[in-house]
Amino acid sequence: MLPDTTPDAERSWNDLNLSAEMLNLIEKAGYKIPSPVQGKSIPLIMDGNDVLVSSPTGSGKTASFVIPVVEKWKGKNGTYILALSPTREIAQQTGAIFEQFGAPLGLKTVVCIGGASIPVEKEALSSSPHIIVATPGRLCDHLERGNVWLDFIQCLIFDEADRMLDMGFSGQIDKITEVLPKQRQTLMFSATFAPAVEKLARNCMIEPKTVAIAKTLESTPKIDQVLHWVDERGKARLLKKIVREETGTVIIFTNAKERVFQVWRELIDDKAIEACYIHSDIPQSQREAAIADFKSGKYRVLVATDVVGRGIDVDDVSHVVNYDVPKEAEDYIHRIGRTGRRGRTGTATTFAIPGKDNRTIDEIAKLRGVTTPDRPEIDERDMGRPTGGRGGRDGQRDSRERRPQGPRDNSRGPQQSRDRTPRDQQPRQDQRPRDDRPRDQKPRDQRPREQKPREHKPREAQAAPKPQTAQAPVPQKSSGIVGWFKKLFS
Repeated sequence: MLPDTTPDAERSWNDLNLSAEMLNLIEKAGYKIPSPVQGKSIPLIMDGNDVLVSSPTGSGKTASFVIPVVEKWKGKNGTYILALSPTREIAQQTGAIFEQFGAPLGLKTVVCIGGASIPVEKEALSSSPHIIVATPGRLCDHLERGNVWLDFIQCLIFDEADRMLDMGFSGQIDKITEVLPKQRQTLMFSATFAPAVEKLARNCMIEPKTVAIAKTLESTPKIDQVLHWVDERGKARLLKKIVREETGTVIIFTNAKERVFQVWRELIDDKAIEACYIHSDIPQSQREAAIADFKSGKYRVLVATDVVGRGIDVDDVSHVVNYDVPKEAEDYIHRIGRTGRRGRTGTATTFAIPGKDNRTIDEIAKLRGVTTPDRPEIDERDMGRPTGGRGGRDGQRDSRERRPQGPRDNSRGPQQSRDRTPRDQQPRQDQRPRDDRPRDQKPRDQRPREQKPREHKPREAQAAPKPQTAQAPVPQKSSGIVGWFKKLFS
């Protein structure tokens, strides 16, 4: 096969050897021209190669494997396709795209994720679906229960492979690949070619074809990145200001589940802000409802952890706020990738704490295609107020700035002369003048007191014991009739 030398800018869907039915579905989905990753990956997948793809977030990776896989296996009966996703949300999104392109061509898709009903998934798996989309942990649960057989899988897809390995799914991946046929097609899609991804590719793939899409001015999302150096105490106030001024939808990222609820409470205290939140401990049904409400516009603001840092495809997110700097620099790329999608522009704002977040911010600045404002010198007196980027009020200094401090004037009223008696030596009106003589020289109270003569007793008399008065014997009580008679005649 001759190498494809068609420039990406001139490539069209008709150049990819797709059927008329698939081209019609692509047109209905609104895909005008193939993205660079789609144009290069689809022909390789259609030819049956193992393909290792690295492409930036938001470049169209999901459609890059969904379209050719559906095209190859349409009209066949059996469970031939397995797609692994790192999170529930990514699995659901991938399953939805498989349904979009596969259902009209007769392919059935089942999604298996944690938090869903195992009996319901078991029944769906027993219907021999053509495509299984699952998270590694839930698929291992079904394997241990004997609910699924993967003996006939012909295509294995790793979606967001780097994310799966970062989340610690390498053990589950090994269990799954052990029961799969050795002769199969393996597709691996990742945002980066991390060393762990390359190691997994060597273990699972046979002479893979590599597709690496570098960021260019055309492919890089148009995201205006803003960095605020702000103390923890100033984050809530600055966040409310940003959300009030932003007219579009906003996703706010935190690093912990507890922080999600804390930030959400701060926002809803302002009655003008309507927000919802999700994190990993929320039941799956509530997570799905929150995302659906956010996509539909019922809520303009979504507060979340990195559970939605990848895979949540909402085209019109206007603003992403990193309330907490992500723990890993690569997570920054995936977070801000929720905005500026499909050729739109967006804004990504990050709150960084001076001293605490310096290292991560420096790592983010080193990533290719990511730029951040220079870190300003922070005065300790300014802690708690946003600085840098678009900090403060429209770039102006905060209204509560410190004024120049001159010598303090403690005088009250007209200027007093220097020879006037100091205030602390002036007698109070409700007190007698102070007497500075030593205490042993001060006279006692001069008011006359009634003197009582003191009685002097001889030492013997004082020591003599007091005479004791003789006490009459206490009569003994008699009981019965005899006692009654004695009492009567006594």
